Formats: sequence, structure tokens, C-alpha cells
Amino acid sequence: MKKKKKNNFTQIPNKILEALAKTKLSNYQFRYICFLLRKTYGFHKTKDYISNSQFVEGTSIRKQNINRVQKQLIERKIVIKRDYKLRINKNLAEWKKSNPKRLPVISGDNRVISGASKVISGEAYKIKDQNKRPKEIQPLSSKELVELYKKGDRRYKPFYRGNPMRYYKDQNRWEVSENGEWLEFADSEGKIEFKNKNV
Repeated sequence: MKKKKKNNFTQIPNKILEALAKTKLSNYQFRYICFLLRKTYGFHKTKDYISNSQFVEGTSIRKQNINRVQKQLIERKIVIKRDYKLRINKNLAEWKKSNPKRLPVISGDNRVISGASKVISGEAYKIKDQNKRPKEIQPLSSKELVELYKKGDRRYKPFYRGNPMRYYKDQNRWEVSENGEWLEFADSEGKIEFKNKNV
């Protein structure tokens, strides 16, 4: 009879697993933590020196993103880095949940979007007179807003399907953040929404 192959296991404390189940993590953050647990608790250690190249190989995440994800998790006190060694913070009360501040979307049909308390009709406005009411202000088109942003006007923030965006002028490239990761924007610029910082 052939002997059954023995499966190996990573023994992770239940409290850590339960805390992770209740913590909002991006795709990259989750993959980072899984590999960190594998390299520490998987070898019966609580902390270890793990190079970025090991994270790249173990998670298939690019090196530049590994650095950013690691920084995010350290800032949220989920991961601790000390003397170049990494570990999961066992003091679960210190873990920070992400709670990004959301601005109201400027809608074209007076709808309240993204929890806004008030929304001005129209996508955005050229302010001719600060004392005039919104209905007396000339609206801007999506194309005009895109061009203004590209020229450095930051009165309005770009979003795609509720996710924040950024623009690289030297590369003429848009990026959109999804689950905490910046991805290249491949859709039409006409689908970009703008949120007014002052609303």
C-alpha cells in the first residue's frame, strides 16, 4: 500500500484569523498578510526577515507595490517592522480599520450620491460670482473638467465609479484606485466623474 502524503499546515492563532475576517483589506494587502503568516507562523516563528524579492515571488505582486502595501499595513499597525524583521501585530486593539473620507459627487440630476448632504445640479460650475446661487452659474462639461484637471486645476477631484483617480501629465496617463491599488485607467475620459471639494 502506498503511504498517504502528509499535508503540512500553518498554525495561526484563532484571534488573528478572527481579526483578519473583520478587517477591510485590499487584494494586495490580503495576499501580503497571507505570505507573511506563511513565512512566520508556517515556520513556527512570530517574526522573520523577509526580503521584497521573496514577497514578489510568493505573492506575484510587483516590487513597487510590495513597498506601498507594506507601508500601508505598518501605518494601520497590522504589521510591525523592527530591526528589519516583520511580524503580525498581536495587539489586535491597535489595528486600524481603513475609513477613507468620501466627498459628494456632483450629479447632473440633483441626486445625492456617496452620502452627500447636498449636491449642486450639473456636473460642475464656472463660478462667475460667489454670491450667486447654483442655478445662475454656468455648468462645465465633462470634457472641460478633464482639461482643467490636466492643466493643474484641483478644485475638482476625479473619480471613476466611486474610486479616486490621479493623472500623470508627463505620461498622459490616468490611474484609478481599486481596493487600495492603483491601476491604469483604460476607459473613456467621458466616464470620469468629478467631486467638488467645496460641497
